[in-house]
Amino acid sequence: MSSKKIKIEKKFALKEKMSIVIIGSKKFKQSTVNAMISEAQEVFDKAMFVTIDKIQIITTEKGLTLKYKDQNLLTDYDVIYPRFSSNDFLLGEAILKAIETSKAYNPLNLKSFQITNHKYYTSQKLSKEGVPGILSTLLISPKYIDLVIKEIGYPIVMKLISGFAGKGVVLVKDKGQMNSLLDTVHLFEECICMQKFVKSKNPGTDVRCYVTGDEVTGIMRIAKKGDWRSNLSRGGSAKIIEMTQEIKKIALTSAKILNMDICAIDLMDNNGKYVVIEVNFMPGPFKKYIGNLMIKKWIKFLYKKGIENKKKIK
Repeated sequence: MSSKKIKIEKKFALKEKMSIVIIGSKKFKQSTVNAMISEAQEVFDKAMFVTIDKIQIITTEKGLTLKYKDQNLLTDYDVIYPRFSSNDFLLGEAILKAIETSKAYNPLNLKSFQITNHKYYTSQKLSKEGVPGILSTLLISPKYIDLVIKEIGYPIVMKLISGFAGKGVVLVKDKGQMNSLLDTVHLFEECICMQKFVKSKNPGTDVRCYVTGDEVTGIMRIAKKGDWRSNLSRGGSAKIIEMTQEIKKIALTSAKILNMDICAIDLMDNNGKYVVIEVNFMPGPFKKYIGNLMIKKWIKFLYKKGIENKKKIK
């Protein structure tokens, strides 16, 4: 037997056998899924991806079961990583409730899913815990708009509660524009969150903080020319940056408050001080700009936590 072969056998002999299932959104991005499964197969003995709509939820006297074909996802896997968006909200709630009955490691939870999919509640939850944020107001009826404007003033950022990736977010500059938008919002019976417009030292930029356990990776997002929103899905760009201790502390504190081991906290410079503008339950990995950097970190972290969790329940 060659020395090379002996080294390979020892490598796998020391490896803890682990399995992972990634439960994804109905509207998943194929390139992201391919990269995640490819990286997972490097460290996990079994790795599978299934979309949320393909899962069968079964309630019995013994409790909840998540079935996919002939597999029970709650008992057949050591790690369950849910990646849902606001489009999957109702089914996502039911799936997460079932996952919380499992002994498998899950980096997220039902409560964090509910809060982060409601922009106003996210803002309120973090501000109550002392995390710096933006002055926000939840608006249900257009008749209270004058009181909101009096408190916040123009320009004002209007967000649909369930908006994501820069969609459902509008910068309102005056009363005429506001009245026109409110007619549309009222027509579709949408609740909206209104926030004070942040006057940044670097307009059109923000900082995406990827939180992975106790580690934070900082990415600066830059809006495309002519747009004030820095979302990559709207043509923006991104680059890795060195973060200040202030940014790291805000990101880690926010993730801890929401009890999320993997998430993304978006911050913006507000006159020299950073404030949280959004929390992401299912952050994209920005593959175009940083390759598989975040995917590798997520998979490595999930494997490590899966081993720790397995030892606890033995």
